Amino acid sequence: MNMVYIILLVITFDAFLFLNNQKKFKGYVTLKHYAETLKMPIYQKLLMIKIMIVVFLTTLLNFVL
Repeated sequence: MNMVYIILLVITFDAFLFLNNQKKFKGYVTLKHYAETLKMPIYQKLLMIKIMIVVFLTTLLNFVL
């Protein structure tokens, strides 16, 4: 169950960065745009890589500590 929370945290943080990163389009970018971005295969791969890195690091830290 802990893994699910980690994945949701990564996706939430990624969406937050997506929505707040564009200074020029700050008022115009919505969650609908993020959902459309999630349909792109390259973005799906990048998100999976981010999730795998965070899961690996948290597992490693839990093992060491």
